[in-house]
Amino acid sequence: MVPITRHGVAALLPGFGRLADVELVLTEFVTSAIRSSDADLMITVEHSSEVRIEVHDQRGQYPRVEETHIDPAAPDGLAIVSAVADRFGARRHRSGDCTAWAVFSQ
Repeated sequence: MVPITRHGVAALLPGFGRLADVELVLTEFVTSAIRSSDADLMITVEHSSEVRIEVHDQRGQYPRVEETHIDPAAPDGLAIVSAVADRFGARRHRSGDCTAWAVFSQ
């Protein structure tokens, strides 16, 4: 799933100078969403003077029941996002769903 989303976003942003940053943050968001939800994900990409990506997951409607092993030696995804994106955040919806977003200037 992650490589497919990276290639899809790359195809939408030809010539964007920070494509590697966008792909890195997208990888972190999609991986987190997959770990948190067994349901569908929706990825949104907006490109004007800057690029905004969003990953929406349905963790509130389809919570993951089993525990997921997270390698304590793995880098902290939020630290990676904060180091690379110009701005980022997340919204929890009433349903329990979550949307993570990040913005990148040119």
